[in-house]
Amino acid sequence: MATAVNAMGTCALHTPASRRFYVHVGSLGFLVAAQPSIFEEVASALALSGASRALDQVVEDREMFTPAGGDPYSLRQGAVNLHKLAAEALRTSFQCVVHLVPQRFGATELLLATHEEINAWCYEDGYLTYATDENAAAIMYAETGSLRQLRSRIRRSPESDPALQMISGQSLFLYDQRVGTGHGSALTYRKQAARLLRNSPEIAFPSGAIDALVTDAVKECVSPAALTFEGDPVLDVCSRRASLMVNLLLRSVPSRPAAQAKVA
Repeated sequence: MATAVNAMGTCALHTPASRRFYVHVGSLGFLVAAQPSIFEEVASALALSGASRALDQVVEDREMFTPAGGDPYSLRQGAVNLHKLAAEALRTSFQCVVHLVPQRFGATELLLATHEEINAWCYEDGYLTYATDENAAAIMYAETGSLRQLRSRIRRSPESDPALQMISGQSLFLYDQRVGTGHGSALTYRKQAARLLRNSPEIAFPSGAIDALVTDAVKECVSPAALTFEGDPVLDVCSRRASLMVNLLLRSVPSRPAAQAKVA
C-alpha cells in the first residue's frame, strides 16, 4: 500500500474547494508501469468504483420498475454502503499520487488533497471522471459533448473552468516525500519515472486478489440472493463491471519499448 501523505509536507496550488478532475486512463497506465507496487491499490479502487456504479444502476432500475416497497434486499442502503467503500478506496489511492500542473510549468500537486474526498465518479471517452462534492458531481453528470474537445478548450483557456482539471499523458507519479510537491518538483518526478520505466522488467499484474476483494465488499452490502430487475444476480453484475475497470487499466499499461521515452 502506498504511504499516506502528510498534509504538512504538501503544497496546494490554489485548488478550488469544489472541483472535478478527469484522468485519462492512459495516465494511470504509465503510473503503474513506473510504480508496479501501487497497481493493486489503484486497481482495487477502480474495481470498487465500477462495482458501485453498477449497483447504483441496479437500484435505479428496480426503483423505476418495481412497485413501492418492492425492494426485499434493501438495495438502496447497500448501494450507499458500497459507495462509501469505493469513495474511501479512491481517496486513499489518489492522495498518494501527484500530477503535473500544466499552467505552472515545473510544478506538481496532489491529485487529491488530504482534506478532499471523492463524491462521485464516472467513465467516458477514455477518461475516469471525479467530483469532490455534490455541486461538482451535478456539473459532471450534466456535461455533454466530447471530453477530447473539452480537454482542448481547457488547455487553451484554463481560466474558463478553474474548477476542472484534465489530466492526460505521462503526468501522474507516486508521491515521494523527499521530493514533495510544488514549484520545481516536476522535473525530478519526470526523470524518476523515466528511469523506473527504463530499468524495470515487463511485469504481469495479477488481479485475483482484487476480484476476491470486490466480491467480499459487494457481499457485505447486498444479499447474495439479490437480483436485478431483469433477474440477474446483483453480485455478477457488480463483478463484471469491476473486472471491466481492472482490464481497462491493464490495457492502458504501456509495453516496455513504448514506456522508455526519455525526459528532456
